[in-house]
Amino acid sequence: MAEVAPDKKKYTTVDDKIHTWPHLVRGEFLVAIFVIVVLTIWSVGIDAPLEEPANPTRTPNPSKAPWYFLGLQEMLVYFDPWLAGVVLPTLIIIGLMMIPFIDINPEGSGYYCFKERKYEILTFFFGFHVLWVSMIIIGTFFRGPGWNLFWPWQRWDPHKVVALTNVDL
Repeated sequence: MAEVAPDKKKYTTVDDKIHTWPHLVRGEFLVAIFVIVVLTIWSVGIDAPLEEPANPTRTPNPSKAPWYFLGLQEMLVYFDPWLAGVVLPTLIIIGLMMIPFIDINPEGSGYYCFKERKYEILTFFFGFHVLWVSMIIIGTFFRGPGWNLFWPWQRWDPHKVVALTNVDL
């Protein structure tokens, strides 16, 4: 049997990585439980701002979609319904599904690093935050009766006459 010299110390290498299971999954699970508990307590404590039950004889003006569909409703104002309601959302979904196949840049993959992925991050922020969120804000705060544009501080006049130029009837 070989003996180890007493002056030689055995060094064990410490792995600088931790396993996904159970360390990461346990932490994510605990955070998810915490968020669910906070949202449940919050939703029980706050009344929802619901309107009166729907009345088929009286439609509210303006009739707006929920905030998460307002971007789509705003696109219907600017584009043909087939283009805004079917073609563009389908292209957006297909484009999001194609990102892993189109993005072949290995730098910054697997960790967050703005310096190595500037173009990709700025493109996402322009496409999502500037275009989509701005349409939601316009639909929420700047649209009034007849889907006309109003300033937020302006009184809504349902009899406002707007010249409809470039509108197909």
